[in-house]
Amino acid sequence: MAFSKDFIRRVSEATDILGLISTRGINLKKAGASFKGLCPFHSEKTPSFNVNPQRGFFHCFGCGASGDSIKFLIMHDRLSFAEAVEELAKMNGLQIEHDASSPMQADKGEDLGLKCLLDAELFYHQQLMEGRNRSVLDYLNERMIPEDQWSHFKLGYAPDGWTKTEEYLKGKGHLPPLLTRTGLSKTNEENGRRYDRFRNRLLFPVHDVPYYRKSLVLYGLYQGMEEIRKSREIICVEGYLDVIRLHEYGFKNAVAPCGTALTEQHLQLVKRYAERVILLFDGDDAGREAARTHGRLFLPHQLEASVVMLPDGSDPDSFLLDHGADAFRELLLKQMPVLDYLLQQTLSKYPDSLQGKLKALDELLPIFAEIKDQTLKQMTLNAVAEKMGLPTSQLLEKSRKFLKNPDQTAIQSSPSVFHEESRDELWILQTLLKNQDEASQVRSHLQPEELQSPRLKKLYEALLEMEEQGLGFSISTLEEKNPELYQAAMSLSVEELPQHDVLLSIKRIKQRNLKSEFQELGSQGSMEERLRARLEHRKKQKELVDLLGNPSLT
Repeated sequence: MAFSKDFIRRVSEATDILGLISTRGINLKKAGASFKGLCPFHSEKTPSFNVNPQRGFFHCFGCGASGDSIKFLIMHDRLSFAEAVEELAKMNGLQIEHDASSPMQADKGEDLGLKCLLDAELFYHQQLMEGRNRSVLDYLNERMIPEDQWSHFKLGYAPDGWTKTEEYLKGKGHLPPLLTRTGLSKTNEENGRRYDRFRNRLLFPVHDVPYYRKSLVLYGLYQGMEEIRKSREIICVEGYLDVIRLHEYGFKNAVAPCGTALTEQHLQLVKRYAERVILLFDGDDAGREAARTHGRLFLPHQLEASVVMLPDGSDPDSFLLDHGADAFRELLLKQMPVLDYLLQQTLSKYPDSLQGKLKALDELLPIFAEIKDQTLKQMTLNAVAEKMGLPTSQLLEKSRKFLKNPDQTAIQSSPSVFHEESRDELWILQTLLKNQDEASQVRSHLQPEELQSPRLKKLYEALLEMEEQGLGFSISTLEEKNPELYQAAMSLSVEELPQHDVLLSIKRIKQRNLKSEFQELGSQGSMEERLRARLEHRKKQKELVDLLGNPSLT
């Protein structure tokens, strides 16, 4: 139900925007006719957030955020437009007035898709709280998740039925195209029947203003926003239940990536609200590897990041249940700066000698090469030299030698998961992801089975399958279909590999395969069979010449 323009105007005019913003913990000081303070929407040390109480307007000269009291509530409290208007109306003692002439028209700035998702969340949560599925309740009780956290995080249950959710939402006025757009319903391509996307499962809703994208959302950020803004600190863990447990025990600044590794986009989101990040990982090999991977991601950023490792076999959920909040606080005091952790983990692989340190440095230099800010890079190298007990001049000389060779930089700083793959195969896959003009040549001349790397072969097959479905070579689509391949694709797409000729790479791959096939066939069978193999090889070479030109390449 929409609000009339007159009602929205009266709500806005009745609101003391200065008082509203002050109640959200933002300290404002008078500056001429306006008031100034630190912006709540991005990290800053010099106040650039201005509020004009006469005009009922705020504006930040740092990040550009601006608007009236309604817009402030939408941005700060993560409310929909309708929720913000209703909240301010109640605050000012105004009776809610809807515009009956347009029952499902969007209010100014309101997104009907977001309203649909909120109605779905309420439906799922009611299904859970009404005990519609015994096994789901048993699971939550077995994991010792208290009911107040069910409500705090709006946990839900999707009923077991093909269209129960859609029927409920249609009753709320949401039409099928909207349900499809928001991802709540799908259509069977063969028979055209619609069905609910979520059925008979426990749901952990993710709250954010934009629609859900794994690489742009942190679970728990919405619930912990107030604490994060106050402390300017985030505790990053691995799982949803870890986040819920930390919030239960009072650590309300805990968040987790949604089923994927941390990304550059996550870090940009973090920098809007926090200045410090504690990476808290499980006490096992996977946790230590995650700490190394994520720690490396933080180095190029001016964020204070540290690592805390749990005891062997523990995760945050089990540690808090076994030892309590006080022990957890003591554990957080043992945090180690990310750079120190990376040095410690890398040095532990090699002998405690000068040669061992130099080998460790060879492994670390590609990581430091990713730091674009020259001042930050210089400070990092100085710190590394001191911690490794190496002369700064020696480390800087080694660093300069590494960076002098562009090809070496590109190859060694490319994603470590690809270090054993063929350079031509890497180039081909990067072309598919970054250059649609040349992608048609690759599709025309190269089949997935011609690639030797199992990882790149799977990625190529996934990209071809998406194109057949009319989705194009989209990394964002791959994120939902295969998170592991998504991470590989993201790593490839951001790397700057040397310039190359796509057809040349295709020729080399085909020539390599021909040579390998000839060697295998030519070493087996009788003289006659080996002769046939040689003739077949020459025939394929001629076909390759006709198709792509002279394949006699180095």
